Formats: sequence, C-alpha cells, structure tokens
Amino acid sequence: MTSFPRSLALLLALLLAACTSTATPTASVSPAPTFAGTPSPTLEASPSGLPTDGPTISPTTTPTANPTSTPAATPTPTATPVSGSLASQLSAPLGEVLDQQRTSLNIPGISAAIIFPDGSMWSAGSGLAEVSPARNVSTDTPFVAGSITKTFVAATIMQLADEGQLSLDDPLSNWVADFPRAGQISLRMLLSHTSGVFNLYEDGDYYRLVVRHSHRTWTPQDVLDNLVEAPYCDPGACYHYSNTGFILLGLVIEAQTNKPLGTVFRERLFAPLGLNATYFQGDGPPPASSARGYRASKAGNVAIDDGSSYRPTQSEGTVIWAAGGIVASARDIARWARALYGGDVISADSLAQMTDFVLRPQPQGGYYGLGTRMRSFDGISMEGHTGTLRAFNAAMWYLPSLDLTVVVMTNRTGIDANAITDALLAVAVPAVD
Repeated sequence: MTSFPRSLALLLALLLAACTSTATPTASVSPAPTFAGTPSPTLEASPSGLPTDGPTISPTTTPTANPTSTPAATPTPTATPVSGSLASQLSAPLGEVLDQQRTSLNIPGISAAIIFPDGSMWSAGSGLAEVSPARNVSTDTPFVAGSITKTFVAATIMQLADEGQLSLDDPLSNWVADFPRAGQISLRMLLSHTSGVFNLYEDGDYYRLVVRHSHRTWTPQDVLDNLVEAPYCDPGACYHYSNTGFILLGLVIEAQTNKPLGTVFRERLFAPLGLNATYFQGDGPPPASSARGYRASKAGNVAIDDGSSYRPTQSEGTVIWAAGGIVASARDIARWARALYGGDVISADSLAQMTDFVLRPQPQGGYYGLGTRMRSFDGISMEGHTGTLRAFNAAMWYLPSLDLTVVVMTNRTGIDANAITDALLAVAVPAVD
C-alpha cells in the first residue's frame, strides 16, 4: 500500500467527505472499557485484499427480493456524544467517510466501530440491513463476522492451555482419534494452517451440496464426511488456509470441555465481555434483525434469502461452524478485539504465541500467527482478522502501538472491508498519533 503523510491523509479524507451529499449514518459515541495489555511484536505486511474464507459464488435458485439499488437511509442518533472524547471530536468526519464508502461502493449497509486510546467508542450504521422491506442498519445490528470467528476459537484453545487442560503441541488424536493422520497433526498446526488438512470450501461438490441445498443443516461430522478430500501435504510441511482445521479445533474444545461450542463461547467469552449482540449459528439462527446478505448483479443488489433467519442461508450458515459461524454487531467485535489483543482474555505468553506472525505464501497467506492475521496501515502494524461468508465481508484490526481498534462489517459480495477500515483510519490515526 502507498503511504502518505498522516496529515495529508486526514485532509484528503475530510475533503472527500465534505464533497459527498448523502444521508447521515446512525451513529453513537460512548465510553468503552479501557483494557491494558502488552503490545505484541511489531511487524509490517501488506494486505492481500482478497477474501480468504470461501468462494465468491452465486445461487442457482431465484432470489426472493427484487434487484434494486440501495436507497439512502434516514436514521437518527442513538446516543449522546461524550464531550471532549476523541470519539466525539471525530464523529462527524468518520460518519461522512463511512457513508461515502457505502454509496460509492453500492453496499446496502455498513456497520463500523472504533475504540480510541481514551476508551471512548465511535460506532455508526450506514444504509440498510435489509433492502425490502427497508430496514436501517443500527449500531447494534448483527452482521456475519465470518472468519473473525477463528480468533474466538484460538482464544478458547489458548485459555485451555493456560489452564493446563491441553498443550498446543498435543496431537489431534487425543480428542478426534478417527480423523486421518490425527496422531501427526498438532493443535498448533491447525491454528497456523500448517496441518495440510483439506479446506472444505475447495471441495468439488461444495456448490452442489451446500449452496443448492440452502435449507440443509450441517453438523461438523457432516462436513468431515462429505467435504474433506486428500490433504495438501504432510502435517507441518506446508501452509494452506483451511476452514476444516478450525472445525476440528471446535471439536477439540467440545470434547475437552464436555460442552457445546456455543455454550463455551457464551460462558468464557460472550458473557464476561458483555457481548450481548453476538450469536453463534451453531446454536441456531441469529435474530431476524441481523443484516441480510446481498449479491451484486447487473440489475442491482439481490437478496440472498432462503426464508430463514440464518445468514446468508441455513446451509451456508451452519456448514462453516467453528470456522466462521459468529454473527455480531461491529460494536461487540470492537470490544472483543480490544480485550483479546489488549491482554484481558489470555495470558501474556499465550498472546505472544498467538501473535508470533510468520509470512505465509499468497494468495491466502500474508503474515499469519495462530488464528490471527497481521497487516499494516501507513507503516503501522495491526493485529486481527478478516471474515468472508458469501454476501458478507468484515475486517477487525487492533493497532497495538496506538491502542486503537477498528471494525467494519458489510453485507454485499465482492467487498474488501480492509479498504473501508483504511479510509476510517485515515481520519482516526492522525488524531491519535
């Protein structure tokens, strides 16, 4: 990415926002918990800019919503700004940039949140969570988080390691004995995508079995029985991004805790951190208020709707399970990122292992640690993850050197959420640095 002086980046962002005449997004500015933690090692990488979690595909069935362009939203503020906070000072320019990004990219809806070093949070919803009937995005609207879910899985494994219940170098066979080569595959390999385990999205029958049968409910065992082909390499011999590897990790968590994965998430992570707008599709459908997904077509944005509250469909929302099944508000995901990377979820040693980034080969590589990614903005390293599930694209980043968190969640195919986070950071970073 090309770097610009931060003051120039801020000026350009403000000029761009000022020249755009669009609806004012729903926004709120509120205090956020202040987390303290040890910053992780600072490395620099460029983002791939490509979805890494699954194929970009279109359904063969006729969608239930008519093609349409996205109308402007007309929401109202939902909270009183905190006077004097960074979130309050930057609320207007950040909202204008968010709305400009939505309209220029023709995205039905975007939800975003930033937590500043002073603990204040800016959050906003721009556009529509559902086009017909029109339903505005609010700051609490849940969106599909996709592979951001992997950070929850990794943190749970790390917690269990901190408690002495397991070791990252334990073999998978301790919990899933009948999986091929389970005795040679370690938990660390699964977390770092170096196990060689086949990625379910690359199965030749994925489209036929999953997308065409939108009302099917998948179990983890269904995935292992139907969507796993030959391994890419011997365990530990190569890097290949694998959602299946995180489904195996979910089974490890369930076997070790003797509880359903969703229950573990709620007890260990959601409830303690107050993530009240966060749901796991492995438990059942999220609320109907969740953002609906859309695919781009020449005629406009078309709803992906199977009549259920699963997102994007019952089949696609359940097949991904531990690898991408969380649906949450941008506010909750921002709180999660700051708590995790700020050191409030796992031990300092576990966080250091999780963020020990290694440059992996593209197209699905970049700097990757254990269930977490790293990229940079204007030379500043960021830790987090992206998430892609058909019709949804999200990005979650924490800048340890600035104690700054940014999250963007969208509901249309073909969007690079990283580009939107960068547009927001062009406003936020100069004010913090």
